[in-house]
Amino acid sequence: MQCDLRSGSCGQCIRAHVSCTGYRDTQQLRVRDESRAVRIKALSKYAPHLEPCSPPLSLDVQARDAFFAYYVTGTSKTWDFLKPFFDLTQSPEHLRLSIDAASLAYLSHQVYSDAAITTAREKYVSALRMTNKALESPEVAARDTTLLTSLLLDLFEKITNSESRHSKSWTGHAAGALALVKLRGLDQFQDPAALRVLVRLSTNFLIGCVASDTPVPDELVALRAHAGKQLDVRDPKWRLTDLMVDFANLRSDIRRNHLSIEQYMSFSLDLDAKLQTLALDMPPSWQYKTTLLDRESERTYNNRFDSYADRHATQTWNVLRLVRILLNESILEYCLVSAGSLQVDEDLVGMAKDNIKTLACEICFSASQYVGCLGAARGMLSSQDSSTGPGVSDSAFDGAQHLHSPSQNLDCYTLIFPLYVAGRSRSSPNGLRSWVIEQLHYMGSHFGIRNAGLVRQILEQGTEVNPWTVYAMLGSYAFAA
Repeated sequence: MQCDLRSGSCGQCIRAHVSCTGYRDTQQLRVRDESRAVRIKALSKYAPHLEPCSPPLSLDVQARDAFFAYYVTGTSKTWDFLKPFFDLTQSPEHLRLSIDAASLAYLSHQVYSDAAITTAREKYVSALRMTNKALESPEVAARDTTLLTSLLLDLFEKITNSESRHSKSWTGHAAGALALVKLRGLDQFQDPAALRVLVRLSTNFLIGCVASDTPVPDELVALRAHAGKQLDVRDPKWRLTDLMVDFANLRSDIRRNHLSIEQYMSFSLDLDAKLQTLALDMPPSWQYKTTLLDRESERTYNNRFDSYADRHATQTWNVLRLVRILLNESILEYCLVSAGSLQVDEDLVGMAKDNIKTLACEICFSASQYVGCLGAARGMLSSQDSSTGPGVSDSAFDGAQHLHSPSQNLDCYTLIFPLYVAGRSRSSPNGLRSWVIEQLHYMGSHFGIRNAGLVRQILEQGTEVNPWTVYAMLGSYAFAA
């Protein structure tokens, strides 16, 4: 579980392609500073200690309030098993330090605070040192708090995301957590809270495998089998993660040259068909509603937007779509590679191109619900603005006139990667790439999402960057999965 302290926070993996700051002129710097002030004000609504004019409290307390408000008790709740540890006096030191490290990293990501990220790294180093000391005792290593510490250190790594997805630091803590589960034995994880910890570990580990092209270990397969006996395995998200196991192993086999072209084509087509079946078998509560507009909107692609029950449903659908896009792109690539020795199946090529076009459009249709402040996302506004109305254009709407909560900003953040995959594909419809670039620009200027500007630059420059390198740079699952 040992890993080195990392420097920087803007993704070394893409520094050769785009500016680290993403803000290259005075106007952009002004927008960044204004958006940061708006984000702090919005964040204070959900974590009162963050109110800028309130009596000064420690940065640790402010960060912890924000972290728990989002991950534990707020919109996400994906870490609700941490609720008993809000009072840090009830936690061992290594867990306290890891909560502080992850909380400060989250706060830094929200308001771009240099002080927060500096303190977060200091807490991370201390947490790592204390965790290594705790692991020297078999009794302490087997406790829930040590496993939670490993998961929190992994979360810190994904938020700060400054190293390659192939580095040991990017997967080391999740691997350490899996080893702790094996040490204790799966039979010790029976109650609902313990099972949620296993699901959290499964998600973290699996996405790490996909992004780093490494195979899924047997221990994780056993963990999922154990959890699946007590969970609703019909849940679309759980079914999708089952297919992501196959996707991770397929990527690993390709990287290690374990498959012939024919085998890869066969496995890819089979996996794509299973993903399509899952999409067709979504339960009614996961279906989206399509709205067609009678006028053009800057935040709506081709005058259509799709509305989902919540961000988790949107994200599940878009992960399914982007994986299918990547699979179909590989099918096209291998068709070209095999053209010299095998008969190219023109129907297969046509099918793959059609799939990509349809899936890329569907990703774009999902964006308006979260970025269209005047239309599909108008319900997101935290205050009314008298200038809004049917005749007002999106570009005329001043972002300073209303606030977005941290959760709403992260709703948009989870769109960046699927939009990137859709926008980069050469088989996407004409004009889609330009529309995606415009939405990423808007996310950066209106919502103050700095990384949206970085990804926009990659698309504008036409630089070929591995999608999972961009995913690792964004640390996407840290905020949404």
